[in-house]
Amino acid sequence: MAEIEKATKLLLDARRSRKPAVTGDVVLKSEKDAYRVQEAVFAQLWPGAKPAAWKAGGPSDKVEPTAAPIPAENLLRSPASVAAASMNLLGVEAEIGFRLARDLPPRAKPYSERAIVAAVGEVLVAIELCDTRLADWKATSGLWKLADFQNNGALIVGSGTKEWQKIDFLQQEVEFRIGDRARKAKGAHSFGNPFRLVPWLVAHAARHGMGLHAGDIVTTGAWTGLEIAKAGDVVTARFPGIGEATVRIL
Repeated sequence: MAEIEKATKLLLDARRSRKPAVTGDVVLKSEKDAYRVQEAVFAQLWPGAKPAAWKAGGPSDKVEPTAAPIPAENLLRSPASVAAASMNLLGVEAEIGFRLARDLPPRAKPYSERAIVAAVGEVLVAIELCDTRLADWKATSGLWKLADFQNNGALIVGSGTKEWQKIDFLQQEVEFRIGDRARKAKGAHSFGNPFRLVPWLVAHAARHGMGLHAGDIVTTGAWTGLEIAKAGDVVTARFPGIGEATVRIL
């Protein structure tokens, strides 16, 4: 418990002071520890609040995904503007999110995939802003990054479509522009169909005593990898047939 409390304090202090945390000899030993820190930080920063969105993802479908909550204040509508000075890491990712149209309260019996499909109201384009509260985020353990909300800074929510079940995600194209750079890909999601992460996330939230609510968004990870933006960049993610999202870095 002492390590959980120390880690929580380090991350809270880093967020409040805007000075990255040096983890030192504080060690997180398991994903369970990391999620306990997540929950403690969220509860203290946003007392009584529920996540407005979640991020879920992983490098491939061969490993267990990870998740992190996103508070309402970090959910921004496209086109958005974000100050470079407000972030330690100006990472950006082109993503697909799923917005729920109905509640999925926590329960012991897992929801069927059919029930979760029925609960999804639309698919939308999102840009995740990736940030860190860790002084040496590249060298820090994956468990610390997970505790730090898996590097989430904010989520920019763009346009989408309710006809999401007609999308062939294995053939879906994406164009991601970061200033004067462009990245293009096709069928590039690490899980093939990003919807596969939604049932996992619903079960994850239930294990932690939380449900999902109508309007909540589950964003599902990068299609072209992590890109680093800079002040002055306009960042646009476009998924043909689905929609687009834009954020300007001030």
